[in-house]
Amino acid sequence: MLLTGGGLVAVGGLISGFLANWLGSRRDQRTHAHEQAMAQEARHRERLPQTYIELPRSVARTSEWVTSLRPLVGPVRSSEPPPPEERRRIQALVTACGSDEVRQLEDEWAEHVAKIIDMHVVMQSLEQSKRPSEQLDDEAMREYAAMPSHKTALWEAEKAIRDRVHQELAGNV
Repeated sequence: MLLTGGGLVAVGGLISGFLANWLGSRRDQRTHAHEQAMAQEARHRERLPQTYIELPRSVARTSEWVTSLRPLVGPVRSSEPPPPEERRRIQALVTACGSDEVRQLEDEWAEHVAKIIDMHVVMQSLEQSKRPSEQLDDEAMREYAAMPSHKTALWEAEKAIRDRVHQELAGNV
């Protein structure tokens, strides 16, 4: 069957309409994706300063508590650890908003916190044991001797976090 002039116009109109609809749909999808990306970036920019204000505060609070467990000089001060929810919230914010560098520094700081807590547990076991083994006593002495270097590393890690956060907030990176 041969198409006549009117038939060609109708087919051309259908193809043109289909093509315009398809291209318009693709444009709308790209526009929507771009708008979503822009909104996500705006939320990130809003959350970043708040995250970077809360992070050093939480790190300092936890560091202060950890170092109070076994002070190098003076009696052990009794203090409560920061609430675990606070720590989890800060970690979630840093994971969601923080730079790779800040996340890495926070992880390194957390490792020092864990080491000091582990040392405290070993020394506490020794103190509470009625008949400590020689192995436990030796381990506690090694832990006690290493405590100053771990506390120094903790303070350095805390300072590195503060410095990096300051640089990023000032736009110097």
